[in-house]
Amino acid sequence: MSRKSGIGHEALLKRKAEEKLESYRRKIHMKKEVEERAAEQFRMRLKNKQDEMKLEGDLRRSQRACQQLDTQKNIQVPREAWYWLRLEEETEEEEEEEKEQDEDEYKSEDLSVLEKLQILTSYLREEHLYCIWCGTAYEDKEDLSSNCPGPTSADHD
Repeated sequence: MSRKSGIGHEALLKRKAEEKLESYRRKIHMKKEVEERAAEQFRMRLKNKQDEMKLEGDLRRSQRACQQLDTQKNIQVPREAWYWLRLEEETEEEEEEEKEQDEDEYKSEDLSVLEKLQILTSYLREEHLYCIWCGTAYEDKEDLSSNCPGPTSADHD
């Protein structure tokens, strides 16, 4: 039993099959693009997280160095409370005094980790001629400027 159809019927079936195939290809392509975009966003979030952790590590190293260098110069109180690592065993009384002092100055919570790092590395360079990335205390400003690549981590890469 043969099917009878009009002259253009086969061409119509062929065109419909091609359209279905093209639609399928477009869906696959779009799905692939979405997956690639999601993977790229994931990589960016991961990189941002790693960069943030590196900044926090650099800030802690700067705070430790600052406390050590300040102490060697008989500086008993940091210029700003956050210049030194906070000791966990601080008494509540000391914390209250700090809160009162902090009210006069700009709040350290208002600063990002990057801003704190920039301020603190600048202080270390000016007051102690010290660069945390070189790990070196220089003889004088001339020694610092001629032997240290610069004031940022990127300058040392």
